[in-house]
Amino acid sequence: MTDAAGEGPMLWALAVRETDDGDVLAEVVVEVGEDHYPSLAVDAWESGFVSAAADAPVTTGVVEVRAGRFERLVLAGGRQVWEPHPALAASPGWLSAAAERGVLVTVVPPGTWPTDLGTLAPEHRVDAFETSLAAARDGGEALQGVAAVDIA
Repeated sequence: MTDAAGEGPMLWALAVRETDDGDVLAEVVVEVGEDHYPSLAVDAWESGFVSAAADAPVTTGVVEVRAGRFERLVLAGGRQVWEPHPALAASPGWLSAAAERGVLVTVVPPGTWPTDLGTLAPEHRVDAFETSLAAARDGGEALQGVAAVDIA
């Protein structure tokens, strides 16, 4: 787990997804603890995020990338900043997809991230994560929106 500045425990993941029509999409997935989830959910709603059961709209959120590292998610018209510590290295494929289409940001409720992920064999981790993420999306528990990307 990492800590966001003043916001408590957070888990972050960067992913590259292929859409049904063959496009490539950069994604950030974030889960915070129960104490901070209401704040993150409100920030996401105020930025235009919707239930993941619907199509993800373009939002006022901004993903900031500096020197190839995802540094922060800016929400609620710039009033709220959520940061992984340390910043996450972004792959060239993720950076390319983000620059082309923006970033799909998925906010998942506490308990979505598989607790045993670290104990699973590496070849099973992605499947376990994807299964939990799909359940949160399909159940309408995740919030999603497309954020602009600021790459410097």
